[in-house]
Amino acid sequence: MSDHPRLVSRRDVLRTSAAAASAATIGTATGFVAPAAADPVKIRYATGGGIGPNEMETIVFLDHLKQNVLKNYGKAYTLDMTFTRGTPEAATLLASGQVDLATLSFSAFATMIAKNALPGGMTIVSDNYQDGHPGNATNTFFVPNDSPIKSVADLKGKKVGINAFGSAVDLVLRVVLKKNGLDPRRDVQIVEVSFPNMAPAIREKRVDCGVLVIPFLPTEAAKGDLRPLFTGGDAFGPSSVIFQVASNAFLKSNQAAVKAFLADYVDGLAWYYDPANRAKAIELIADFTKSPKPVLESYFATPRDYYRDIKGCVPAAAIQKPIDAMLEEKLIDQRVDVSKYLDLSLLPFPCAT
Repeated sequence: MSDHPRLVSRRDVLRTSAAAASAATIGTATGFVAPAAADPVKIRYATGGGIGPNEMETIVFLDHLKQNVLKNYGKAYTLDMTFTRGTPEAATLLASGQVDLATLSFSAFATMIAKNALPGGMTIVSDNYQDGHPGNATNTFFVPNDSPIKSVADLKGKKVGINAFGSAVDLVLRVVLKKNGLDPRRDVQIVEVSFPNMAPAIREKRVDCGVLVIPFLPTEAAKGDLRPLFTGGDAFGPSSVIFQVASNAFLKSNQAAVKAFLADYVDGLAWYYDPANRAKAIELIADFTKSPKPVLESYFATPRDYYRDIKGCVPAAAIQKPIDAMLEEKLIDQRVDVSKYLDLSLLPFPCAT
């Protein structure tokens, strides 16, 4: 169990929803099976604040996949997963030694590196999803249809909602504001609103503008009463938003367990993207997220979804671009060279250099 009582209800959702899944034997993609261990390594994992398809680890490790797809779970490792409100909280848990692996945004990662927040350091071991790819979904800031706000410049003096200060979408907002001549610190009021509450906050005019991410983006946009103002792609173009990070201390002592975890993660991605499994995949995600099946069917694992490399690969340049923007925005006080902290060699398939 987690040491964070406020997170228990969300963890219970994971266990309850996953338990409802029926069993069926499914093949896997990597062929990697870790050597059996007398006692599987427990990996303490912090999610980055998303639920369901926007953070694939939250659905890759549902019970159905543990039982039928993931060859190493329960043999080489087990997961103790803590759900957070955002990547800054996940970073805090990683820095304090309360978790071993975490999903971090580029902004949370760079801030930790710049502050030397984790003794011994950390390593990016796989991607999660990327934003701003033409033809794929992109995180989008919306206003109500009847809003007088027609351009980014019109946000002056307005209230804008993001999920957490220091998150990936927070930096997107700040970069786009500056590109349009606004000072994020003086010209707008930036407030925190959880992702599930963002669309109601926009509609009820508690914020003048707010960001929607998957799985909320397709559901809320389809209602037709919100209008897009700008996107993550407007800030950086194609870039990595969130990725999986391991504590170097944990990685040094448990490399085989992390390798087994990543092999299962990639197998899980392959299973979800296999058209033969689509009906079951939609059923599992709908049960877990409480999202309507037709909505999930309309975007999940299609070009209307985020861009994902199903091998877990990510080029350093895709992470470097937004981190360099953080330095320009004075959100960090030194350049972070991503290539020094990226090791994709534990993934089951080689990545292009």
